[in-house]
Amino acid sequence: MIMEVENRIREFRKEKNLSQAKLAKLVGLKRRSIMAYENNTISPTVETAYKIAKVLDKDFTEVFILK
Repeated sequence: MIMEVENRIREFRKEKNLSQAKLAKLVGLKRRSIMAYENNTISPTVETAYKIAKVLDKDFTEVFILK
């Protein structure tokens, strides 16, 4: 069974006034990775997803929604 994951990265990133590049730097990624996550082109690893949630000061389940 394949699970779909939606995310609210863009919404929470903008609330914190972070650019994609700044968020990427804080998480240790490249900007294009953040862009791909926001567009649901790819999903982050669980470790990366937790890092993103931490930088955004949100619980993992607030940022990433399993469908």
